[in-house]
Amino acid sequence: MAIDEHVGKNIKKYRLAYKLTLEGLAKEIHKSKSTMSKYEKGLISLDVATLKEIADVFQISPAYLLAVQDEELHARLEPGEFLDRQHMYSYDGRSRRILKSVMERYQIPGSEQIGIQLFYDVQDEESCGNCKTFYTGYSRRYEFVENYNLQNQNNPTEQAWICCINSLNRTSRRTGMLTGLSYKTMMPVAIKVMLSSTILKEDDELVSSLLLTKEDIKISRKYNLFTIDQFME
Repeated sequence: MAIDEHVGKNIKKYRLAYKLTLEGLAKEIHKSKSTMSKYEKGLISLDVATLKEIADVFQISPAYLLAVQDEELHARLEPGEFLDRQHMYSYDGRSRRILKSVMERYQIPGSEQIGIQLFYDVQDEESCGNCKTFYTGYSRRYEFVENYNLQNQNNPTEQAWICCINSLNRTSRRTGMLTGLSYKTMMPVAIKVMLSSTILKEDDELVSSLLLTKEDIKISRKYNLFTIDQFME
């Protein structure tokens, strides 16, 4: 995929995440809808000024729009801020389905913190811009734990926090807890989540690993707090 196509794909991802129409984004940067469509399809290149204008609309660094995941392209480009993509899973007992989310991590220059963008509840993990909720924030990693502080960009009054336990065996999966306000009930909730460096198969085994265990419930009742006793092997 050419760099113009990567940039166009990123523009569309953020446009959908911010719930903007193609026409709406075009108006923000004083371009026609047709031109904006060509940008997203990678049919024409953006000049630096336009790239900056679009990044300003999304309140992100222009480097985020230039971020690519193709290793061959990475080798030909100057080092960017993009670090990696993680896949987050949780289980919604109300709809009885696995919720899939995509987390992208970016290096913050001169800081030990990592920039985070969470596309929460996506239908397609490869097209994560079409998400239920879009969060941005930062994380900080320690030896055994990584903490995330996130804010809902569609509803800035809502914040979320994730505490994730790093696997002692250095596996590609980590388990943790997401806390904040439910976007459905607007009540405080705590949700068991799993982070993976790869897309996981949505099967009974994954559902089982996302459900609260009897031990989780036992500890919660005994100590009057909610915790997760089950960690990834």
